[in-house]
Amino acid sequence: MYSSKKKENRRSGRLLTLVLLALAMPLLAQETTLEDPILSDTAEAAISENTERLWEEQLKTELDKFAAEAENAYFNTGICVWDLTADSLLWGYNDKKVMRPASTQKVVTAVSALSTLGARHEFRTRGYCTGELTADSTLLGDIYIVGDFDPMYSYSDLKELASSIRNLGIRSISGTIYGDASMKSQDLYGNGWCWDDVPSKNEPFLCALMLERGTTYPDFKKYSEEAAFHPAEHFVYALSQELKKLNVTAADSTASAVGYGLKEYPYDGKNFYTKTRTIEQVMQQMLKESDNLHAEAVFFQLAHLNSGRHCTWKDGARQVENVLRQAGVATTYLEVADGSGVSLYNYISPNAMTAMLRHAYQNKDIFQHLYPALPIAGVDGTLKDRMKSGDARFNVRAKTGTLKGVITLCGYVKASNGHQLAFSIFVNGVLTAKTARDFQDRICQELAR
Repeated sequence: MYSSKKKENRRSGRLLTLVLLALAMPLLAQETTLEDPILSDTAEAAISENTERLWEEQLKTELDKFAAEAENAYFNTGICVWDLTADSLLWGYNDKKVMRPASTQKVVTAVSALSTLGARHEFRTRGYCTGELTADSTLLGDIYIVGDFDPMYSYSDLKELASSIRNLGIRSISGTIYGDASMKSQDLYGNGWCWDDVPSKNEPFLCALMLERGTTYPDFKKYSEEAAFHPAEHFVYALSQELKKLNVTAADSTASAVGYGLKEYPYDGKNFYTKTRTIEQVMQQMLKESDNLHAEAVFFQLAHLNSGRHCTWKDGARQVENVLRQAGVATTYLEVADGSGVSLYNYISPNAMTAMLRHAYQNKDIFQHLYPALPIAGVDGTLKDRMKSGDARFNVRAKTGTLKGVITLCGYVKASNGHQLAFSIFVNGVLTAKTARDFQDRICQELAR
């Protein structure tokens, strides 16, 4: 546990160091005169350099103690600390060993998306109608809803969609309402996801067209129990029911509502509806609350970039690996399997993860969107209940990661000398999550002092 007494002793030691430096200043500047300002600047530079060196040595001494602790632990640990201000590796322990990143993989996904697509890139759910509208307000054709994997599409959005159809002057439809989820592959599970965990709140179905995360609607339980349940089919079923409430019915008077199904849009209709969401909007929930669905939605935006319909996780992995290489990471000894870190097939080193944080820091267009979206220690997101006191509070901004046996943390912290640091702390093979989190929090407190 973080000790306030230890903190006081450490600060007293550093204060003593500064006092000694102050006493030494006249000696360093004893030949300085008002007529010789260059020598004065040299003396100040020497003092500053000495202070930096002492700070670095003291910090490394403390971090070495954590390495010794990790060396004697039953679990595996990898740590990398990069001084972003000096742009140099500050300290590392097993930092090039590949490990499972858990949800810190979301940082890799976020940096890749901001680098490749930009924060303003849009998820677009579109509506098209084919055929003609007759004088008696009957649409002699079909309606297609084309999904773009918007993870935030809500019931209120659906009502807006239904109203837009009604506002076209349509009172009945002779054809069918089709859902098109062909933006990505038909796989509803992530690569390397455990089959017995899907679907669930943390591991939802992955579909390009879904309503309320694919799990919330009055008839969800009934439909999810059917073998043929599909989130996109559920979407168009719900739309059919909303149209019924607006008195938009099937042209066939024997039908209770407009028919629905799944079919790829043939590109021959009229666009009447577009609902957009930006990556920046999606990323807030993705990072602050470690939302897996949001992360996979961003990942498949990357996958869809150059692949057209039916993109796969492999297409997303290629895009992520491109950005990793831009960040100076050799991709030979890592694996990108999904965008959220749920997959047991993801492997990356603390050094590579920190390189992505460095890459973001050095690119304003990335950093200005990534940094505010990271959880703040003791304040919000998944760090709300961690580091609630000490120098790390309000200071550390980092992404957490949790899987069975895996606890990870990576992000940014400002040190006492004003230097901005990036860090990654991976713990694999740990049986008690609290043990790993306490270990990580103590390191963060040290980095912040």
